[in-house]
Amino acid sequence: MHYARVVRPSPLAALVPLAALLAGALSPACSVGNVPSNAMPMVRSRATSDLDCADKDVRVEEQLGGQFKAVGCGRKAYYRAACEGLRCVVSGEGEAAVPWRDRPEPADVDRGRDHQ
Repeated sequence: MHYARVVRPSPLAALVPLAALLAGALSPACSVGNVPSNAMPMVRSRATSDLDCADKDVRVEEQLGGQFKAVGCGRKAYYRAACEGLRCVVSGEGEAAVPWRDRPEPADVDRGRDHQ
């Protein structure tokens, strides 16, 4: 009588997908994970201005993929946030989002104002 040999994968083989997922989540290029905590103050500030509503009366809800919905004083607005490290850009609905790498340096913008 012949028995088939059972080949079991190494216990470490099960950790490979987890390690890849963890490496991707900790990568600086993967900034979506930082969006909610870093962008929320900017979204809230923008919403209070756009909705013409007191901060205490504005409710901001985080949605998927850096999207936010702000509701207050009978109005609502939608925003997108993109973060790179601790720096975030918030754009309103219908506005084009400008990636960080395409933005001028702050010093260049200030020099442009001096020449006007």
